[in-house]
Amino acid sequence: MQFFSVYRKISPNDLGLAEKHKRVIYRSEHLRNSSFLERENDEDKFKILRYVDDCDPSILMKISEILELIEDLEIVIVEAKHDIEISNHLKEIIFMCKLCIWNTNDFYLEISPWGVNTDSYPKDLPEEYKFNISCL
Repeated sequence: MQFFSVYRKISPNDLGLAEKHKRVIYRSEHLRNSSFLERENDEDKFKILRYVDDCDPSILMKISEILELIEDLEIVIVEAKHDIEISNHLKEIIFMCKLCIWNTNDFYLEISPWGVNTDSYPKDLPEEYKFNISCL
């Protein structure tokens, strides 16, 4: 499973002041997303997803990288057209990409195979919205 997070960029002067979970702007995950997003065997087809795997996080800070991820996601959305849940999750990731592009000096996107502390999720979020909005 891949965890998608939008983080606030921290200036070098503030690195010691902020813990990672305090910089999270938005986060989404889906239990079945790795079967759609881990595409290291499709290197001719994907620009960014071919680097997504279960070993290392990927950090996208440049607009060009995020636009390439959107292109990759458009391909995967077509492949997942009969799976509404995953399709909605992929569209939610596109929203996260747009958020980073609109705020390129402030936010970046991280794709991580490592679990996150669920205690870092806002306590006030209703359970059905907590991890993603695709199951609605």
